[in-house]
Amino acid sequence: MINKRFEIVKEIGKGRSKVFLCKDYDFGHREVAVKFLPPNVDESELSLFRDEFFILQRLEHPGIIRSYEIGTAVRIDQSDPIEVGSPFITLEYFKSVELSGYELLSDESKLKEILKQLCSVLYYLHQSNYIYYDLKPENILVSDDSGSTQIKLIDLGLAEFLPDKKNHTIKGTAQYIAPELLKQEPHDHRVDLYSLGILLYEIIYKRLPFDTDDELKIYKAQVEQDFDFPFVQGISNELIEIVKKLLQKVPSERYSNTLEVITDLGFEIDPKMYQNFMPARVSSGRDDLINILSLYIHDKNSSEV
Repeated sequence: MINKRFEIVKEIGKGRSKVFLCKDYDFGHREVAVKFLPPNVDESELSLFRDEFFILQRLEHPGIIRSYEIGTAVRIDQSDPIEVGSPFITLEYFKSVELSGYELLSDESKLKEILKQLCSVLYYLHQSNYIYYDLKPENILVSDDSGSTQIKLIDLGLAEFLPDKKNHTIKGTAQYIAPELLKQEPHDHRVDLYSLGILLYEIIYKRLPFDTDDELKIYKAQVEQDFDFPFVQGISNELIEIVKKLLQKVPSERYSNTLEVITDLGFEIDPKMYQNFMPARVSSGRDDLINILSLYIHDKNSSEV
């Protein structure tokens, strides 16, 4: 028992931190995910951990995992697999699998539904003036538990609010980093769209485009190497064209936002969908959202005349 409150049920995640499914005895044995750092992490890692908690507190979208509390393990049982002094945050428990382990990805209709939801999350983040920076399958959870497919984005430790776009720090996972970051050029939210293209390429072709563990070779390929798009049985040309546009080396040649991706996937932007696009309260404006939705409604009405 941790802090006379959390009973560990099982480990459900491991990376920079360890994540356990726990019963929270202060809330009627409610199931929560508790994310722990080791007690001896450096200050920069601890700062990212705290930032993630407070970012999650500001965000409210059905496709983003919720955070509840932040604290420190001050009392543990001998059998607990953590140490006294471990910082932790408690999160919504979402019974799911990582995107790469989802068994129905070969079904294009399921894949499109997942992409629609992911694009909704990214649009919300970008409208709220955040760049995510670390889009990859491990950070996307998928569930069919409720009878319909639902995704949740996790691990916002690298996300930044209004980042300094002249800051050329390379951040993210090598295989998913956009060329402009690697070239130390100013950047914007379209770095996340490039990462989305890599992720979708990996799903379609069941491999990453640059098959090497050498980060320097990956960086060079991201900047210089063209992508290969062979035919895949069961994958529409429409989906391949979306990937091609997401993976343009020049940001201005990509989609300008993920609403455009949703439209190209064949979905209508209806009121039920765009109610989730309203930016977090820390955002400074919604002109882009209003303009895009107005244009969409105008085009739809014109087509019906």
